[in-house]
Amino acid sequence: MKTRIRRYRPADRKQVLAAFRTNVPDHFPASEESWLRACLDDPDGPLFVMVEGKGKQQQVIAFGGYEISPFYHLATLVFGLVRADRHGAGLGRALLNHRLRHMTKSKHRPRYVTVDTHPHTAGFFERCGFIEIARWPGGYRSGRDRVDLRFDLDTLN
Repeated sequence: MKTRIRRYRPADRKQVLAAFRTNVPDHFPASEESWLRACLDDPDGPLFVMVEGKGKQQQVIAFGGYEISPFYHLATLVFGLVRADRHGAGLGRALLNHRLRHMTKSKHRPRYVTVDTHPHTAGFFERCGFIEIARWPGGYRSGRDRVDLRFDLDTLN
């Protein structure tokens, strides 16, 4: 079925939360749901959903956004998740590329894009051109290890 990426709307909230929950506990601890809810309620940057279907039949299958610092040449990816039953289909890469390209059109176009993630998903970002810049054992409050990665937006073709 054909997918498309569009801006997040408040009507998507329930499906975004449901997609998040399919990734608990393997990719996100349940405790991060409160942060996701806060992000949806008061975003610091654009948020996007990948949907499948048309009209009222649309299903959210992926979600993610980003924030851009007005003071530094830096953006940070916010979330970035694909419904667990759709992992491995290239949807995460498509959503990531959409966000990166969207940043290049920003008034405050960043030079670098950072993301923090768990070691088991860091490889995805490395395959997409990100470079590991730090590793923090127990770096998340949940006790999980944290990996920080950076992408040079000037390398985007």
